[in-house]
Parts: sequence; structure tokens; C-alpha cells
Amino acid sequence: MSKDLLSEIRDMLIELKNVAEFMVDLAYTALLTNSRELAEEVERLEEYIDELHTRYEMAVLELAKQSEKPAEFLGTLRVGLAAEALADAAREMVQPVLRGDEPHEIFMVAMSEAEEAIGRVNVEERSPLAGKSLSELGAEGPPVTVIAIRRGGSWILHPGEDVKLHAGDVLVVKGRDEDLEELRRMARGEVKEE
Repeated sequence: MSKDLLSEIRDMLIELKNVAEFMVDLAYTALLTNSRELAEEVERLEEYIDELHTRYEMAVLELAKQSEKPAEFLGTLRVGLAAEALADAAREMVQPVLRGDEPHEIFMVAMSEAEEAIGRVNVEERSPLAGKSLSELGAEGPPVTVIAIRRGGSWILHPGEDVKLHAGDVLVVKGRDEDLEELRRMARGEVKEE
């Protein structure tokens, strides 16, 4: 049995689990805040999960072919299906937001009392953020927490302080509304760092 393939399957399963859990959190936030931006990110993540799940299943099937007892891999396939089903459920959760349905007034009251929000920030080419690490952003920028980065077709969940921002990155950020807006201006290149 190939140790490289086994390691690859393990890594994909961990990523499936982590991304699906993140999607549920993001979907709840999108629903509670009626955020189309976050709902769109949930949709993108669901497409990402679909592709990752397909690669995962193909790798598990390849490993099962190498085994004397391929039926032992049915559970492994089912775990991947569970993560994919969770991602599908998160996508379903945000459909009212994407349709433009008005949120219930209870949501509106609850969110108006919240101290922090989650939002999407696009790092543009002219932004002073491009090339900065998250630790530099933390030291020089508004007090926000970057909880995920979409870079091209990939995702970095819970990025470390050493991760550098690139032009074109889409950040999912938590912080106060005014701090998120300041970061958006910086990401557009409208505000220079101090």
C-alpha cells in the first residue's frame, strides 16, 4: 500500500473536515447578518469542496484497488461523503440571503447589538497590504482578525502570522464595522498606512 497515497488521503480528509466546519460557521454568519458577500463565499467554498471531494474519492478508490480487503475503505469514503453533505447543507443555509429574502426582525435586532462583524475584503493591486504579512497588518493596520484567505482557487483557513497577503487575495475578516471599513479602504489603496 502506498504511504504517499495514504498521506495524501489523510491530508485531503483533514481539509474536507476543516473547510466544511468553516462553511457552517460562515453560513450562520451570512444568514444572521444577511451578508450577500459571505453567502457568495459559502457558495465558492462549496464548489471547492466538490472538487476536493472528487479528488479524495478517487484517491481512496485507488488505495482500495491496492488492498487485499477493499471493502475496508467504505468507511473512509463515507466520512468524505459526510463532509461533502455538510458543505451542501451550508450552501442551502445561505440561499435565502442569495435570493434577497428579508431577514426576520429578530436577526436584525440581534446583529445591531453585536460588537463584531465578519466581512469580505478584496486586496487590490495598488493596495499597501500586498506583500505584508498578517503580523505586519496586526501591528500597522486596524484591529481585525483574518480568519480565511481565498487565493485563486485555494483557501487558507486560520492563517498564521507569517502568511503574506497578495494582490487578488480575498480575505474573510472579523472585527468592528469601522475597522472592517478601514481595512477595505486600505485594500483598495485609498488609505495609506501610517
